Amino acid sequence: MSEKRQYVRMSTVFPVEVEFFSTTGEKISTSLLQAFTRDVGAGGMCLELKSFGKSTEKLFEVSEHLLELTINPTFLSSPIKAKARIAWRKKQEAPLPQRYLLGVAYTQIDEAANRRVMRYANNLIWMPRLAATAGIVLLVSLGALFFHDQKLIAENKALVRQTVESAQTKSDISESLSEFKTRKAKLESDLSAARQKISALESSIASLTAENEDQKKTYEKELSASLLRQRLLSGEIQSVESDTVKLKDRYESLENSSPTANSQALEQMVGWLKSHQNIATGLLASFEGDASLANQAFSYDQALAAQALLIFGDKDGADKILSFFKDRASRDRGAFFNSYGSVDGQPIENAIHVGPNVWIGIAALQYDAQTGEEKFLSLASSIGDWLLSQQDTEGGLRGGPGVSWYSVEHNLDAYAFFGMLAQVSSDDKYRQAQGRVLEWIQKYAYSLKEKRMNRGKGDATIATDTFSWAISAIGPAKLNEIQFDPEAIMDFAENHCLVTVEYEQPSGKIAKAKGFDFAKAQNLGRGGIISTEWTAQMIVAYQGMAAYFDSIGNADKASIYRQKSDFYLNELQKMMIASPSATGQGRGCLPYASVDNVDTGHGWRTPKGKRTGSVAGTAYGLFAWKNYNPFHLEK
Repeated sequence: MSEKRQYVRMSTVFPVEVEFFSTTGEKISTSLLQAFTRDVGAGGMCLELKSFGKSTEKLFEVSEHLLELTINPTFLSSPIKAKARIAWRKKQEAPLPQRYLLGVAYTQIDEAANRRVMRYANNLIWMPRLAATAGIVLLVSLGALFFHDQKLIAENKALVRQTVESAQTKSDISESLSEFKTRKAKLESDLSAARQKISALESSIASLTAENEDQKKTYEKELSASLLRQRLLSGEIQSVESDTVKLKDRYESLENSSPTANSQALEQMVGWLKSHQNIATGLLASFEGDASLANQAFSYDQALAAQALLIFGDKDGADKILSFFKDRASRDRGAFFNSYGSVDGQPIENAIHVGPNVWIGIAALQYDAQTGEEKFLSLASSIGDWLLSQQDTEGGLRGGPGVSWYSVEHNLDAYAFFGMLAQVSSDDKYRQAQGRVLEWIQKYAYSLKEKRMNRGKGDATIATDTFSWAISAIGPAKLNEIQFDPEAIMDFAENHCLVTVEYEQPSGKIAKAKGFDFAKAQNLGRGGIISTEWTAQMIVAYQGMAAYFDSIGNADKASIYRQKSDFYLNELQKMMIASPSATGQGRGCLPYASVDNVDTGHGWRTPKGKRTGSVAGTAYGLFAWKNYNPFHLEK
């Protein structure tokens, strides 16, 4: 039995031819016996024989007999010759047919060939085990990855919910503080009136003579009531002041405890942008949640995304976007198309407009300014030269090749871009082009009577972005110089484009928010909607106004505009949603608008889907939170 344990090894099957010899070397078997291996080992093997007679069976019983083996491994081109002796034997009667198992020990075999047989046998044993182990490891890894992803998604959604709830709480406190302020002003007015009445009654009483005793009693009665009212009003004012202090303390507590959460929320939004960047093209799908817009990468959105990634330290991500436009993007006579496929990089729209081209140029100049490189100056210059070819005799730029309309927005963009390009390149042709664009803006973009911006040449439609970009692109100081009233421009936008809407928060709760519509909501049957992107543009404009009044020493007005900036930033934060896609993994982003699939008032509709994440809305929201004006070169 000890020899049986020694030679039984690993299961594998080879055909083996067996011949029997005596101890003196005489052949004693009359024919070759056909056997198959059951087990093989380094020192021998177990053979199974099924077809044998009585005479052959007698040969098995003699342990001294020597065997010559011709082993035929299927993986070798020639057989292996070996000599062996019988180590053990076992006859099996059932199941039929009967069989003999012989354990044989090698006395002579080619060692190299034997090692190859053993490697093969080991592989047959271990490969299935390894494959099974690998499969188990893979399943465990996939399970762990799944649970990790689910945990990450849950954590991301929780952060979005926390951010939204914090913003909602701050908004509620701000509203209460505003109500307290109004109430206190009313109480103080009433108190002042009561004091005046008391003073008048006291004067009247003092002037009365003894014969006017009845009148005196009447006045004294009124005086007593007025004094009581004065005490009550003073008590109410104290109560309002006390409640105001408590609310302010609570608001400050939220402000002090929220920087980390706010920072995490911003990083989430940047992460959401990165998650939508295609590895092959570097482009980002502009919308998430609207199947009809899947994989569409609008050029304007790419320019915003490049800058958002850049200001949050992702230089490589910004580089990939701009490198696509510099090296790969199809052009038509030097101009970029409005939209490309985020996956294959091919143009989706045949349309070419001035605005998207300008914004790619702005992003290129911002990249070089912030990195200290000149990697994309040639890209910006090529766009600048194409824009020069589109400039008419009055200095304005049409919407694009083959169109007759003019956009104030496009010309505001071009004014800023030409100035930035002139600053970087020191080429006077761009400075001259900027001056000519400004002449066109002065002639067509502003209504001196209404102190408001037009949408285009001969087009007085209200477009909110023309108001905010007039402030950000030209600047309050220059606007005053050309007799455009920047404060009146901001007031007009507030009076005509500011809306309060109801919308659904990620929790499903219906909440209210204030923000800016795409147009004058009263002119559209849909009612008011908030554009997150255009609200963010207004916030950047408020920040610009605050900086301007700081620069001229008007701290009070600077404070007013800064408060408005903070207020609308908080309103924007309330509108954050958790990404609905597997790619987004529940990260925070901003929807394109508060209502899906409705007319913006400018020839296009908001995307379909109540949870439609927007690259433009998210990127410009990041600009607002970072106090970043894309029309000014940042270094």
